[in-house]
Amino acid sequence: MSRVAVFTIAFLVIFTVFTTVFAASANKAEVRLLPKWAWVLLCIAVPFFGGLLYLMVGRPLGRGPRPQKRKTVAPDDDPSFLRDLDKKLRKEEDDKKDESN
Repeated sequence: MSRVAVFTIAFLVIFTVFTTVFAASANKAEVRLLPKWAWVLLCIAVPFFGGLLYLMVGRPLGRGPRPQKRKTVAPDDDPSFLRDLDKKLRKEEDDKKDESN
């Protein structure tokens, strides 16, 4: 068996495993055109073309809701932090006054 044949078979096996696992691990609500189980069977039954079809037309697009980025606020710009800091400082001052008396 020539090296080209060995590399071709290795590529087909790796590609088939990759696309089958990729199809099996996808969210079933986001898979397009066919049900998830049909894509998995297609990837296994028709090794190269099934996986290629799944990657081109079946896989999720990734256009779901994205988590919103929170704007980072510096502590000295955060009113609630400043309010809590003021309360803590006043409480410490009151505690020191109570201890001294």
